[in-house]
Amino acid sequence: MIKLINNEFIKVKKIKLIMSQLLLLIIVFIINKYGKKFLLDSIYNMIPFIGMMACVIFSGSICGEIESGTIKYYLTKPYKRWKIYLSKLICVYLYLTITILAIILFSFILIDYFDLSYIKDYYLYNIPNYFIVTFTMYLSVKFKNQSLCVGISVFLLSFSLIISQVLFGYNFNVIEYTILPYLDFSIFKDKNTLNIINDELNTSLNLNKAIIINFINIIIFYIIGNYKFNKKDIKN
Repeated sequence: MIKLINNEFIKVKKIKLIMSQLLLLIIVFIINKYGKKFLLDSIYNMIPFIGMMACVIFSGSICGEIESGTIKYYLTKPYKRWKIYLSKLICVYLYLTITILAIILFSFILIDYFDLSYIKDYYLYNIPNYFIVTFTMYLSVKFKNQSLCVGISVFLLSFSLIISQVLFGYNFNVIEYTILPYLDFSIFKDKNTLNIINDELNTSLNLNKAIIINFINIIIFYIIGNYKFNKKDIKN
C-alpha cells in the first residue's frame, strides 16, 4: 500500500504539489500585511480554494490514466483494485492534510502566535474538502472527462450555499439532511448569524450535524467509487 501511495505522488509530480502549496503560502503572506486578526479570519475564507486546488491536481487520477492507458500498468501487477483506489484517495488526503497544516503553521510564524485549539478548529472547517476530493475521485471513475470532474466539484464548492438558500426558500427543507448546505462551514463561525438563518429558513443547521453528514457522505462515495472502479472495464 505504501508503495502505491508513493507512486501516486510521483505520478502527480512533486513540482505541482510544491507550487500549489507555495501559491497558497504567498497568498497568506500577502494577507498578513493587513494585520493579525484579518489574517486569522481570512485563512478561513481560503478553505474552499484548498479544496478546488486539490480537485484540479488530482481529478485525473483515475479518468486521466484510463484515457491514456497508463492504468493498465497496475493490471499487470499483483495489486487488488480496491488497494489501487484507496491509495489514490489516501494520496489526496495526505496532500490536503499537509497543505492545511502548512497554511496554519505559516500563519502562526508570521504573527508570532501559536494555539492548538485554533489548529483543531481549522481542520474541522476543512472537513468538506475531504468530502469534495472523495466525490471528485468518484466522478473520476464515473466519467472519462477530467474537466467535467473538476467543473462539477468546483461548482458545488462555489454555489452550494446559494443553491441551498434558494431551495430552503421554496420550503425544500429536506436538503437539510443532504450534503448540499454543508460544503462551506463558514456559516458556523458567527452563531448570531446562524441563529438568524435558522429562524428565517425554519431549519436547524449546526456544526455537529454538518460534520456527521460530511463523514457519512465520505464513506458512501468512497464505497460507491471503489465498487465502480472494481467493476469498471479497463480493456480499451
